[in-house]
Amino acid sequence: MKDVTELAINKKNLLIRTLSGLILGPAVVFSFFSLPTSIGLVTSIILITALEYFEMTLKNFKYEFKVFLSIMMALTSAVYGFSLRAYYSGLVIFDPITIYLISIILVSGFSLIYLKNTNKYKIVIESYTFGLILISLFLSYFYHIILNYGATTGILVLTTVWIYDAGAYFVGLNIGKHKLSPNYSPKKSIEGLIGGIVLTYLYIIFYEYIRSQFNLNIINQFQAIFFAILVGIVDTIGDLTESSFKRTFNLKDSGETLPGHGGMYDRIDGLLYLTPSFYFLMKIFGI
Repeated sequence: MKDVTELAINKKNLLIRTLSGLILGPAVVFSFFSLPTSIGLVTSIILITALEYFEMTLKNFKYEFKVFLSIMMALTSAVYGFSLRAYYSGLVIFDPITIYLISIILVSGFSLIYLKNTNKYKIVIESYTFGLILISLFLSYFYHIILNYGATTGILVLTTVWIYDAGAYFVGLNIGKHKLSPNYSPKKSIEGLIGGIVLTYLYIIFYEYIRSQFNLNIINQFQAIFFAILVGIVDTIGDLTESSFKRTFNLKDSGETLPGHGGMYDRIDGLLYLTPSFYFLMKIFGI
């Protein structure tokens, strides 16, 4: 009886996830075709994710203060994105990464005045700095990818996570026997990991074939193996990291932003790690 009920719940969740993906997916993909809309999309995602993150890490702080920190984190990414374009164009000479240092300084100064409590201040700065790097800076590597390799490469990075998650989910659901991490993510299996990587590899090959028709392909079949493995590894790391967060703070989901998916953080946990990793692997291959 329990298995039947669980199966029914899984089917319902799958339907909700599919419908929400069909609605939101195209809008997200088309946002990547210009840098301003990409910045708008990334900034919006960071804002929502940051608020979920602070709801976990700064649970006993005022909601308005957590909103302020989330806005600062999102604005930092937006300013970084436009500054990066100016930097690549030769219009500015300072390294845009300094914007993140300025963000930490501004939040530190404001928090010191607002909180008037050394212990709370330390907690806030540690939480903000870690979140700024993990959420805002890591996700902002989409700007580097789009500026260096074009919008279609940005879309490739985004969609490989979707493909991997789908492959890992279906393979794990049907033939998954060996648990990948029983303590932190009991539903993930080694079979799901392998299935997700294989499907991701096939997807990259197909995607690059389509791009080759427009002379836009940049990843060959050999390199695609490493990119597919990278997706599987960092997506799993991202999921396990977030699972440890939720377990620490006794939460099932990071939020309820996306129907069938939980919170925004639940949806992009792997993407946070993949975006900079994908960019640096491109550099390693000399692409």
